[in-house]
Amino acid sequence: MKRIAIFCDGTWNRPDARFATNVYKLHSATLQTGSDGVVQLPKYIPGVGTGFGMTGFAKAWDRFRGGVFGAGVTRNIMTAYRFIAEQYEPGDQVFIFGFSRGAFTARSLAGMLRASGLPPHAQAYRAAEALRRYRNSAEETRPDHEESFRFRAVYSPHLATSEAEQAWRVAQGLPAVPLFTVTYLGVWDTVGAMGVPGHYKLLARLFNRSHGFHDLHLSSSVLAARHAVSVDERRRTFPPTLWENLDELNGAGGGDYLQQWFPGDHGSVGGGGDIVGLSNISLAWVARGAAQKGLSFDTARLGEYAEAEDMSVSLCNQSAPPGVLARLLRHNPVDRMAPHAPGLVRDVSEAARLRWRDTRSRYRPKPLRHLATDLDAPEPSEEGIAVAAGGAAQPETAPRPT
Repeated sequence: MKRIAIFCDGTWNRPDARFATNVYKLHSATLQTGSDGVVQLPKYIPGVGTGFGMTGFAKAWDRFRGGVFGAGVTRNIMTAYRFIAEQYEPGDQVFIFGFSRGAFTARSLAGMLRASGLPPHAQAYRAAEALRRYRNSAEETRPDHEESFRFRAVYSPHLATSEAEQAWRVAQGLPAVPLFTVTYLGVWDTVGAMGVPGHYKLLARLFNRSHGFHDLHLSSSVLAARHAVSVDERRRTFPPTLWENLDELNGAGGGDYLQQWFPGDHGSVGGGGDIVGLSNISLAWVARGAAQKGLSFDTARLGEYAEAEDMSVSLCNQSAPPGVLARLLRHNPVDRMAPHAPGLVRDVSEAARLRWRDTRSRYRPKPLRHLATDLDAPEPSEEGIAVAAGGAAQPETAPRPT
């Protein structure tokens, strides 16, 4: 048995960036051999728009297309899928992480694994067949349709992806095979902006049809999952893509599925800036979920990140003034209100609750105000999130987050 860990970074994020994202930090902290002696295989995948290409023009074009339209997500999904296909053996554990469009990539990868299964090692070259089927939105390509069972019985004869498929195989006289699952899916602030941003309604409908195949739905084939969502992101092009079925999954038992809202903008949840007090809090939360499922990390390195946790810092993770593109993306901002807001106080992270209750703070973001009565009620600290000595939460006069 071994542990395969896939780390999908966000737009324009790469390993040589000046400031690492939570994805790269967690990848760097993942041990090659677990504390229990199990081999661990971490695989880092740079985000879209990081300059893929052989010429200067090709790299610039990739940065533009990836940054504005999310081009390259499917390529990254296939890179991760092929790596898993080449490495996976029955009994292995699979962990998947992602931030921003990398979170979109991670969730779509989990959907593709559920829909298509995995080929045997010797047939990993057939991965393109899995993608073609995954792209097909016909009813008979849904994961639990009988035609999908037939496809996977040939394409992935050594694995099943659901108990329903197991039962079908037995009924067909086929041998019972191990069940493939994703042990843990951990993501930071999923944004599903593929193609033209959705608030350009007509253009989005015309140009985004080719991206509709991505399955971001969370299924029980993922055994545990955590999604850290930004309270304070206000860019219209960055609406969160939320999980809507957590009560159903948690009610079924046997799973650990959490989606919590954290203070700060998009980068203050997923990292990638010079101000890390908030992003290190959500980093630790996602890492704890993975550790509970067996993934081993360098505890000294995670300890260094924990020492820098500070819920009182700026809601924006960048101290430098924004560039031209960043200023354009800030145009006509909007708060994340329903349905893109937490519905219950249990969905609000401890960091956000403590910042709300800090008597030195004026932290009253619109997405949380409908929960004010519950948030004002006293509650003991659960995880000991640090506040810098003598530090106070940022007042309303602080710069609004991007």
